[in-house]
Parts: sequence; C-alpha cells; structure tokens
Amino acid sequence: VVVAFDRTLDYRKLNLAYQALMRGARFFATNADKACPMPGGAIPDAGATIAALEHITGRRLELLAGKPSPLIVQVALERLGLPAERCVMVGDRLETDIRMGQEAGMRTAVVLTGASRREDVAAMARPPDWVAENVGELVRMLGVAS
Repeated sequence: VVVAFDRTLDYRKLNLAYQALMRGARFFATNADKACPMPGGAIPDAGATIAALEHITGRRLELLAGKPSPLIVQVALERLGLPAERCVMVGDRLETDIRMGQEAGMRTAVVLTGASRREDVAAMARPPDWVAENVGELVRMLGVAS
C-alpha cells in the first residue's frame, strides 16, 4: 500500500488499503503532510490517511520515501555528485521541507508563501538558515540574482 495525496480518496479506497494491510501488504507513503493548503482552506493530505490506516490496523508506516524523509534528497545529491553542505533546501513547510533539508545535512530556507508563518519559525528549536516572504526576496538574500 502506497499512501499519497489523493483528492479522490473515498471509503472504497480506504477499505482496499485496510484489507491489503490486514493481509500483510507493505506500508509506504510519499509524504506525511497532515493537510494541504488550498485557496478555500486546507484539506486532508497523506498524513491524515496514514494516521487513519495506522489507527485502524495497529500497524506503523514502514517507509516514508518523500518529505520529510531525507532519503530522496540523499539519492539526488549522490547522483548529482553534490555535497549536502553546499546545497540549500527551499520550501514553504517547516515540518516537511525544512526538516527534510536539515536531516539531509543541507542549509535551509523557508518562504512564507504557504503553510508556515514567522511565529512558527520563532518557535522552532532549530530554525531554517533563511526566512523570506517570497522567492524573490530569498533570491536577493542569497545573492543569486544577476
């Protein structure tokens, strides 16, 4: 069973996953975001589905291949031949994007155009290296604009 963001998730799909897990299927996910911000308000994301399946099956997720797991970043860095300390993870979610970059050994930058707010950054034990209102401001902060 692979859990991912699914706007068409319904009882039939949830039950199929439940039945497969109860028969011993493997349990993976692409991300653990609890909610996805949308123009009309947030909607449940893969993390909500993971929590539901863990609760009803008593099983735990075996592998998180996407955010915030650093696995995908480590594979990309290896293939590109880049050291993590020379790269910056940019994202708009502290609990996934920034955490993933930090766990992969990268410097991090959050843009406040999504789910994260300045107050959230201030409350972190390990905040990102840069905080920007938007990508344009971040580009100026990093000095990469021509």
